[in-house]
Amino acid sequence: MPESHPVPSSLSTSALGRRQVLKAFGLVGATAVAGPAVLSACSSGTAGDAGGGATTGGGQVTGEMDFWWNPSVESADAMGKWMNTTITDFQKANPGTTIHSVTQPAEQMVGNFRTACQSQSGPSLDHQYSGPYTMQFVYENCIAPLSDGSYPEAEFAHVLPPAALNLYKYQGKTWALPWYNAPVVLMYNKALFTAAGLDPEKPPTAVGELISAAAKRKAAGVGAVGYGLKGLTGTGNFSGLWNLQQLNDPKEILPVVLGKASYTDPKYSGWLGWVKQMIDAGVFNSDVTSLAYQDSQNMFLAKKSAMCISSSLTNFQKTLGKDLGICTTPTRGTGSLAGRIQFNSHPLFITSFAENKQLPSAFLQYLHTAPVLKGMYESSGFFPADDRFDPSVMKTDQDKQLFGFLRDKSVIGYQNYWPSKMDRENLFLGVQSLFAGQGSPEQIAQQIEQRLATWRQQSAADLKSFEAQASA
Repeated sequence: MPESHPVPSSLSTSALGRRQVLKAFGLVGATAVAGPAVLSACSSGTAGDAGGGATTGGGQVTGEMDFWWNPSVESADAMGKWMNTTITDFQKANPGTTIHSVTQPAEQMVGNFRTACQSQSGPSLDHQYSGPYTMQFVYENCIAPLSDGSYPEAEFAHVLPPAALNLYKYQGKTWALPWYNAPVVLMYNKALFTAAGLDPEKPPTAVGELISAAAKRKAAGVGAVGYGLKGLTGTGNFSGLWNLQQLNDPKEILPVVLGKASYTDPKYSGWLGWVKQMIDAGVFNSDVTSLAYQDSQNMFLAKKSAMCISSSLTNFQKTLGKDLGICTTPTRGTGSLAGRIQFNSHPLFITSFAENKQLPSAFLQYLHTAPVLKGMYESSGFFPADDRFDPSVMKTDQDKQLFGFLRDKSVIGYQNYWPSKMDRENLFLGVQSLFAGQGSPEQIAQQIEQRLATWRQQSAADLKSFEAQASA
């Protein structure tokens, strides 16, 4: 995969054009794997930079619409308040507009929107998870193309990383716009590490070190790596810590999707064995199957676990302060993706059944103005997928470190090259079985392969889209 490059001190984004900056980083024409290397290099813009009349007030657009979206579990309250304020400000600037914010539970986002599309009623602007989670609705004729004139073409040039936009292109059209990047990172409590006799400045970098740390932690009475998969929310984050470590490019998972390689090959499923070793060593809490993902985060906030998974640091920084540490995933695989954190670029899109496409387009543009991007980061801790976000607003060492991981040590998540249906109805079930002790890693890998074979037989249209992705 293309390597990440540090920001050359001689480069200034004010002196160079965007394409020149990307070329300096070796990223013109780069694949999705390389994209994050420009995250800190291309931030610019002021409050009035966004295209579209929606930012200037004066009632350029009118109408009423529903906006369906999911605030992250890590910062749902703060993100919800920010969104309400953002909508109020937009409506004041555009008299005659009314936007209804309708939040969707993570586990119901896909089903609720599919029902809305079938009934041709519901949101005009919608939020889904990245890659196939969104693109499945293109194939079901539920999404209106942005590149057919409903959205300013110039806005696409602001997407960061640029290659994230490629995830939402099909048949020469752009169907969705990345909204924010969600990296999956391990957090740890430095004070609890110290209490367990572990170096708080040297978190585990390999799975073997994580297992050794578990023995010290247990001897000192310090809590485990907190995790919960009841309801299956967050299982993709957990899987994403490990499942690309034997690969050199996330697209290498596509032969498994297409039936040209078997998931039983340790190259793809060996990580299940590593997780089983960690389970047996007591790395995780013993009640993983009876806790929800958010329960495990609350356990970490209560200082009852030493480590935890998250995509946003905001709430944890407020509680733990300088005791909050973050680290990349401990490695076991030998591929070049081992040690990189996965991230997903969550998009928004205009629905095909929106009666007035001008209003969702205007609000989408408004969400990508510099002040609104800043507000989203401050409320949620997520990094906007837009070069008008100014990273200098970051004030904490942890956020700066995470931004550095996203820039230098990240890879686009496996879920962008994996059927969304094969998460909750396949891979997630395998992880659940592993923690429940219902089968060996090899047996679970075989079950995953069998369910993939059934999906291929029943999903001809989706299969064609993955074939196109593999040949791109």
